[in-house]
Parts: sequence; structure tokens; C-alpha cells
Amino acid sequence: MTLLLALCILLGLIGFGVPIAVALIAIAVGIFWMADVDQLIVAQRLYRGVQSFPLLAVPLFILAGQIMSRSGISGHLVAFAKTLVGQMRGGLAAVNVVTSMFFAGMSGTSMSDTAAVGGMIIDPMVKRGYSRAFTGAVTAASSTIGIIIPPSVPMVILGAYLGISTGALFAAGLISGVVLGLALIFVAWLISIRAGYPVEEKFALRRAGSAFVKALPALLMPAIILGGILGGIFTPTEASAVAVVYGAAVGMFYYRTLTPALLYQTLCEAAVLSGAVMLVTAAAHVMGFAFTYEQLADSILRPLAELEMSPVMFLILLSVIMIVAGTFLDGIAMIFIIVPLFFPATEMLGIDPVHFGMVVVLCWGIGQQTPPVGAALFITSAIAKVDMLSLTRANLPFIGVMLLVLLAVILFPEILVLSVPRALGL
Repeated sequence: MTLLLALCILLGLIGFGVPIAVALIAIAVGIFWMADVDQLIVAQRLYRGVQSFPLLAVPLFILAGQIMSRSGISGHLVAFAKTLVGQMRGGLAAVNVVTSMFFAGMSGTSMSDTAAVGGMIIDPMVKRGYSRAFTGAVTAASSTIGIIIPPSVPMVILGAYLGISTGALFAAGLISGVVLGLALIFVAWLISIRAGYPVEEKFALRRAGSAFVKALPALLMPAIILGGILGGIFTPTEASAVAVVYGAAVGMFYYRTLTPALLYQTLCEAAVLSGAVMLVTAAAHVMGFAFTYEQLADSILRPLAELEMSPVMFLILLSVIMIVAGTFLDGIAMIFIIVPLFFPATEMLGIDPVHFGMVVVLCWGIGQQTPPVGAALFITSAIAKVDMLSLTRANLPFIGVMLLVLLAVILFPEILVLSVPRALGL
């Protein structure tokens, strides 16, 4: 009863426009007040919530993504992707997805992916005859890959919060991210055939080679990050610092597009975004501790134990709850509200924590595609100049294939999730 009341009040506060961090802290204060606990614990737990070495990677990966986005490298990535898949029917739609896959290895967030790639390719697609709704849908859907292919800011947050290896989560996202990208390309191809969208230039080895050379410094960034982490050269947190230094060096000295003034602006924007993310993280830690202190998660665990639910059915139930919640909750808030209630059951059901984490991240990505709170939809709608209803309608086939990939991840974790981490000993 207490858990239900707390969640209802929380959702009510968020619905009235109260900042998520403030709403989370308010709920924790209320729980501690009812339990007659000294409120000083709120300040202590706020500090403890961000006193984590792995969490240092969050602001640094955000900064690295902003630097690469501001450096104008998306144009080189688009050109290279065009030489690879442009010859398909609806080639620019495939280019959109492939560019997002490349950019995902640098940005760590879907919002950066949407803004950088969308701003570069939406207008050319519209000029080539693609509908604005379809163009926006492809852009929004492909941005989901930004939080699945490492480095991923949500994975860093989830790993630090739940005590899961960030490196293992990064490795787990490789196959799932590629599978999702290929699935989105397939759907875009089918729609393009029916709509009669154009074919771009045929493949030419010389042109592909030239585009690859220009894009190579940008493409090396995810290779350096992942190679260093998976090879044991540095931790994910250290990798984030390397990413910042490398991104700044490439932008300033190779592409020469990152000026000191632009770098200062980028630092300010990254600071604001990082501050918001870290404040929500700290507040969520306080609320999570309050739930644990009052043993509120037991109200979830006991019914699950009585139902004798299988791991597959548990993950499907979790996915349904998170996807529904994702229609009106931000991804970070959704993780910190729902995940702590369900994560303790993974040990009881024998679910690998990395598998659980991948399901959560995919649900986060799908939540960004569903109105009324879908962040990817809002950004894409503004860039593509298309109304939300038309964009959502065009996005339904892509949401459908995302759900199929999510189901495949739930059913075949040994192949799609755990194979790479286990092969690397993570």
C-alpha cells in the first residue's frame, strides 16, 4: 500500500511539472518522515549517490559526444555511409541508420545522435523526394542505437547504480545494436520499395576509399574506447577521459572545425546536461535507499515468488511495464523508479544481471519513440518540421521491429547479449 501511494504521488508530481529530481527527493523525505528517520540522511545519501568512480564517466562521455557533434564530423560519416549503402532502394534511409550506428560509438546518447545526424541528413532526404514523416521516423528510430552501441551513458548509469560491470554491458550491446540497426535498415528498405524512393550512386571502390580516409579519425574513436576497455588497458571511466581528449584533438587539429569559442560553448552545454543527469541520479539514489530501508520492494517480490514466474515471463512483464511507463516518464526517471523494484528478483529467478540491464536499456530506447514524452520524437519533429501525429504514425513500423528485437534479446540472451562478454571474460 505504501509503495503504491508513493508511486502515485511521484507520478502526480511529475505530471504537474515538478522537476524529476525534486519529485524523487520529496518522496524520500515523505517516507523517512513517516518512518521517523532523521532527515539528515537525505543530504548524506544525495552525496553518496554520486560518490562513485564509474559515474565520473557520465559527464565525460556527454562532453565527448558534444565535442564530436560540434566538430561537424557527422558530414564525413554520412558521406562514408552513402558510399556503402546508398545504392539500395531508399539508400538515404539506410545511410541515416548506418550513420547513427557510426555516431553511436561516439555520442553515448540518443539525443546527440538525433540532433547531429538529423540536422545533416533530413533536408537532403526531403529534397530527394522522401516524405518528411518517413524521414523523421527513420531518424528518430535510428537514434535508439545511440544508447545500445557503446559507449552508452544509460549503460554507465545503470552499471553504477546496480553494481553491474560497465564493460560487460558495453560488450553486451555490440551484437544487439548491430542486429537492431540491420532490422531498421530492412524495414526502411521495404517501405522505400513500396513508396518508390530513389537509389543513390552505385558503389565505387575509389569513392568509398576516399570517404573512408576522411571519416577515419572519427571512426577510430569508438575503436579506441572499446579496444581500451575490452583489452583491459583502461577502465570505462578512464576511457571517457581519453574520448574527450581524442575528440578535442581531432576536432581542433585534424578537421579544424572546433574553435576555442565553440569549445567553450560545448563545455557549457555539456556542463548543464551533465548537471541535470547527475542531480537526478543523486535524487534517485535517495529514493532507492528509502524504498530499501522500508523494504517496499518486498511487495513486488512476494507476488512474483508466489506466481512462480519463469525468467522469460518476468522479463516480458518488466518490458511491458517499462514501455508503458516510457510513454509518460523520462528514461532516467523510469530506470530509477521501476528498476530498483524488479532488480532484486533477478537473483531469485537466476537472470544474469547483464541480460537484465540490456532489456532495461532497450526499453529505455523504445520509450524515447513513444509520445507524449518521447525525447527522440520531439527533437526529430522540430528538425524535420513535421507534426507529432504524422511522425508517430510513420514510426510505428520501426517501433514494431524494435519490439521484435527486444523479444529476441529476452528469448536468446546467450547469443545476442552474453556471448561477447563471456568470450572476453567479462
